[in-house]
Amino acid sequence: MIKKTISVLICYFLLISTLNGTFQVSAASEKVTIQTNSINVRSGAGLTYPVIATVKKGQTYDLIESKGDWYKIRLSGTNTGWVANWLVKKNSDSKTENEHVNGSTVVSNTTGLRFRSGPGTTFRVIGVFERGKAATYLDKSGDWIKISYKGSQGWVASKYVSYQSTTASNSTESTKGKVATVKAASLNIRKSPSTSSTRIGSLQRNAKVTVLKEENSWVQIRTSTVKGWVHSDYLSYNHSSDSVSNTGPANQSGTVTASSINVRNSGNLTGKVIDSIKKGTSVTIIEEKNDWYKISYGSNKTGWVAGWYISQTSANQGNQSSTNQKKKQVQIIYDGTNIRSGSSTSHSIVRRANLGETYEIIETAGDWYKLNLGNNKTGYVAGWVVEATGVSNPVSKPGSEQYLKNQTIVIDPGHGGRDSGAIGIRGTLEKKMTLTTAKLVYDKLKSAGANVFMTRSNDTYVSLNSRVSTSHYRKAEAFISLHYDSINNSSVTGTTTYYYHSLKDGPLASKVNNELAKKTQLRNRGTKFGNFHVLRENKAPAILIELGYLSNQTEELTIKSSSFQERTSQGIYNGLAQYFKTN
Repeated sequence: MIKKTISVLICYFLLISTLNGTFQVSAASEKVTIQTNSINVRSGAGLTYPVIATVKKGQTYDLIESKGDWYKIRLSGTNTGWVANWLVKKNSDSKTENEHVNGSTVVSNTTGLRFRSGPGTTFRVIGVFERGKAATYLDKSGDWIKISYKGSQGWVASKYVSYQSTTASNSTESTKGKVATVKAASLNIRKSPSTSSTRIGSLQRNAKVTVLKEENSWVQIRTSTVKGWVHSDYLSYNHSSDSVSNTGPANQSGTVTASSINVRNSGNLTGKVIDSIKKGTSVTIIEEKNDWYKISYGSNKTGWVAGWYISQTSANQGNQSSTNQKKKQVQIIYDGTNIRSGSSTSHSIVRRANLGETYEIIETAGDWYKLNLGNNKTGYVAGWVVEATGVSNPVSKPGSEQYLKNQTIVIDPGHGGRDSGAIGIRGTLEKKMTLTTAKLVYDKLKSAGANVFMTRSNDTYVSLNSRVSTSHYRKAEAFISLHYDSINNSSVTGTTTYYYHSLKDGPLASKVNNELAKKTQLRNRGTKFGNFHVLRENKAPAILIELGYLSNQTEELTIKSSSFQERTSQGIYNGLAQYFKTN
């Protein structure tokens, strides 16, 4: 019975797709090794696709393609299929991501990589990290990294960037010993090449400095009074003339990536605002100067805009890009996006669209787009879950940050120190997993402007009384205690949200449980009464969440995956946003 239940659960989590040998595996192809006893291989990228094969623990296969949470593998010859990435191990997984330190350099590997205000797709887009551009690595939260790019700090998905080696010096003879000019209004000088390093001075706009050496995106400079490090984004190098204008992308086309940007009469923030243009507006770049673009747009209008809000179109794309920009269409950005028969969630689902698919927009209906599905069929998709192009006013949904800003929330990672909590079949420690989840939730809430506190931030023992005291001392408006479950019956699975006072805690439990169920893809065991000290003695609305069973082998592997941790933390974040929206 237990084996049968485990097999059903494994089926639920896996998917695979076969294609007829259109992808060639290079000699340097990566491999994946199956980590659980038996997993299903499916014929398509979705849980509804049929199982075409079964693979066993320890078997190794060539990795052909990665898509979301799934790996495409080569079974034999031209036969391929898809497996869930949290149930396999990639041959490069042993390389620690902690090798990347604050101040190292990351490079964008994709066109139009969104630069967000927080670590998740629910956070607003504040710019674009263009392909081939470099930025400074600051921090990591799950599948997201925080970077410093063109004077702003924000988050990008880590799978779309590569890391430059910091072992070799990047000094070049071309800049060493040259004189450079500061192009920022005020530029901090730091003791070492990192934004977290001690500030030892500052420079004003147009100050002249001597370049000593370069390291990644930092430059060591010397003035008459100080020697230190500054970020290279804020320097321009003096050549035969003193002009800092760049030949740059003159007469190249571009598109506005921010929701709205100001057009000024000069290329700096002190210039007078003469107009504003919205996201998706096509412009022609006439001149570039110190990261500002002089553009022409509309009916022969011209002005200056911040260059980091303009996505350039490659010259070799020619007229084809212009044609594509004018076409009204949506691009699907999430696998399994629902397309419905009408413009609300109460209408039936007529199709599930996958990541990367595009559809022509027929018209906008409120916050929904009516789409041409082909074969004289139409459908509707929510405007806030797709990327629209060619429309003057793309649908946007207010960010959840507005409901979380200034709210005081205490996150309680269960157990710690001498109290390990539950221990999984494969040795996973509950105390370690609760801290991992808590840190991801903390990063998301902090980015949204919430006042967030954790009862512990490392592997230390904290008494139950101290956890409650933290809630009272901080005057918490919500208290979330995180746990992972275990039971003698290894077939039991799922998440449970506990509350003590139905009136005080019930609304919080309901909102978080609902959003968590949407994200985790585990069995939802619902909300239940729980006589736990951290709930019973707490004055704040408080819940305790059991986020899955470490006593179930499949669920233990799922829990340890980065994709599950990202989904879980996002579910808790969404639940808190919904709670504060209505309370």
